[in-house]
Amino acid sequence: MSGGERAARPALVGWIVDVQVDFMDPAGRLYVRDLFDDSDPGAITIIPALEAATAWMREHCDILVYTGDWHGLEDPEIDAVAPDPARDTYPPHCMGRSPDPDERAGAQVIAEIRPVDPVVLAHDAGADAAEAVARRAVAERRPVFVQKTRFNVFKGNPGCEAFVTSLVAALGRPAEFVVIGVARDVCMTQAVDGLQARGYAVLAVRDTTWGLGLEPEEVTLARWAEKGRVVTLAELEAAGL
Repeated sequence: MSGGERAARPALVGWIVDVQVDFMDPAGRLYVRDLFDDSDPGAITIIPALEAATAWMREHCDILVYTGDWHGLEDPEIDAVAPDPARDTYPPHCMGRSPDPDERAGAQVIAEIRPVDPVVLAHDAGADAAEAVARRAVAERRPVFVQKTRFNVFKGNPGCEAFVTSLVAALGRPAEFVVIGVARDVCMTQAVDGLQARGYAVLAVRDTTWGLGLEPEEVTLARWAEKGRVVTLAELEAAGL
């Protein structure tokens, strides 16, 4: 793609949601699978699609942003005694702030698509730090890893709002967010809904996500499609964006 062609289209932001070991590995501490269907194989099924989509993003997107739960035991969505997904509480998982290295390992992005030398937006970042991360990532053409303490990235990282605003400003033109990841009916839908609510264009790739069975897949996809675009991986790869 020529410089003129790139400038004429929206900036593309690859937004990769929570593809972490504890969510993606069947042995993980909170493996993403249908909670109400014991036969569901779960999120391991989509790893090849995630690899293909990430490869596409690395070729076509202006920047890649990974988000990830980065928990401590004190976080409100962690309940080690009586977790209840209906009340938005879950057992310890993605314990990036744990002193235990084995627990911290579960917070790492899966090896197949792990970012190389990312700029990190810390879980407690303020607006100034978030703006600096956005500018640095664009200037140095590096991926970003956004740590969060809640499933909703806009609530789980106090700097996220400023980061997204500054990221689009640093890219220098309107942006479209290409979103993949898990869980479709928790963290990913909160990312898609949150970006759309803030007026950003969103393209969600339907076969690069998996859910917990908390909301029917077609209901989620229809809501996303009302304000944005929902495509298959094959359609994305053929789009020539």
